[in-house]
Amino acid sequence: MNSSSTTSNNNNVSNYSKTEKVSTVSKVQRRFKLPHVLIMMLIMMMFACLLTYIIPAGEFNTQKNGTIIEGTYHQITQNPVNPIYAITLLLDGGIQAAQTVTLLLFVGGSIGGILYLDSVKKVTNYLIFRFEHAGAVPLVTGLFLLMAFIGFFVGGDQMIVFVTLGVILAKRLKLDPIMALAMTFLPLYMAFSVSPSGMAKLGQIVYPEVPMYSGYGGRAIMYSVFLIVTLIYVLWYTRRIIKKPQSSAMPVEDWFGSDDNLEDAQTDNNDRHVTWRDLVVVALVVFTPIILAIGNSVLQWTERYGNGVFITIFMLSFILAYIVKRKNSETMVEGFIEGARPMLVVAFAIIMANTISVILEKGKILSTIVHTLTTQLDGASSGVVAILVFLVATVFNFLVPSGSGLMSVMIPILQPVTHTLGVNDQMLITTLSFGGGLGNLITPTLGATIGAIAIARANFGAWIKFMGPLFIIWLVIGSIILYIFTNVGWSGGI
Repeated sequence: MNSSSTTSNNNNVSNYSKTEKVSTVSKVQRRFKLPHVLIMMLIMMMFACLLTYIIPAGEFNTQKNGTIIEGTYHQITQNPVNPIYAITLLLDGGIQAAQTVTLLLFVGGSIGGILYLDSVKKVTNYLIFRFEHAGAVPLVTGLFLLMAFIGFFVGGDQMIVFVTLGVILAKRLKLDPIMALAMTFLPLYMAFSVSPSGMAKLGQIVYPEVPMYSGYGGRAIMYSVFLIVTLIYVLWYTRRIIKKPQSSAMPVEDWFGSDDNLEDAQTDNNDRHVTWRDLVVVALVVFTPIILAIGNSVLQWTERYGNGVFITIFMLSFILAYIVKRKNSETMVEGFIEGARPMLVVAFAIIMANTISVILEKGKILSTIVHTLTTQLDGASSGVVAILVFLVATVFNFLVPSGSGLMSVMIPILQPVTHTLGVNDQMLITTLSFGGGLGNLITPTLGATIGAIAIARANFGAWIKFMGPLFIIWLVIGSIILYIFTNVGWSGGI
């Protein structure tokens, strides 16, 4: 009896010890858990307000057309933005983000509505069942390359709706939420950042002295280098977490809920049964962005009809998908609303991110920041200047996470300096493309980045843990490319 009592006491102590350990681990995990994305954006807004009190206000003289006159920076009376007034500026941020948010809700509702049908799930299950002997690597590679192809031609915040595809595939392959982003958001924005049809095109619009789509061959080479390196890194991470799941940048226990596990356990032959209707729906998901890419690059749809063409094409695909699946109008509306629902948090995040830029502009500190960063360029060789501009643009992008905004502010200021130091206009646009584009993938001030993370139900800390080594590799590769192309005098000839 004493022995039994002792054993019972030992078991109680052991169970208490285990419970205490679990409780301690839970407390540690809760302690380091990042706040909700909207709370994070609110904190960034308040930090921007603080900067308007600390950084001296200043401005450049401008010409009649608004062009900044280089070398005319001067300090002005401090114009701080208090936190209460910053909340008022959310309306200004919303006005600036109106086009993006509208596109996001309609495109997101269309794509999400198509995914609301069971066709993508069935085809995904079938492909995994059919090719499961090949493992996750071919499927990850296929989705990554498709997103990179789309990103080569098409960019913008509305493209983050494709993260949903990554979530579906990552869950089916038992990967983590970071992989959902690595297969979709990462290749989309990487490709847009370095491709000739992406950020470089924005620079050529802002600075019309450089012909549109010039330097296509050279930038295609740059794109290929970044594509190969990034894919190798993603596949390395994929193999790593498959071999050792605990090495994941983000634990998947909370990501795979009980419903997911039950759903996986109940997957049967009927769930894998694919009809021609399912194949048509999946084809719409895959080929709609490709049609848009071709239409924008060859037929200049956006130049003729504006960005509203995104809504038109995706809405047509959405309607066709529901007709093919023989769904009634009520189901169609329900599917659209369900598809748009995850975009609401993203839309609010984008509005708040734009408000940060408004706060910095109201506080008159953007010119001071640009002036301080760019004055360090004097006296350096042309190759080094290109690298420094790349790094300056990367830093500045944290404050103004907008491709067109970055180009508009920095080109007029940097062009006279870089031209004097031997960096031509093509290379200036390229350096700003690298800094302003690649930096978007790690900046918490870009609504698309925060929104993509929210869609994947990941967290910013885990994403940075994954992206940190890759971004350092990008900095090294980007610097080497810029140094070589600048020194050989590349001016868009190929």
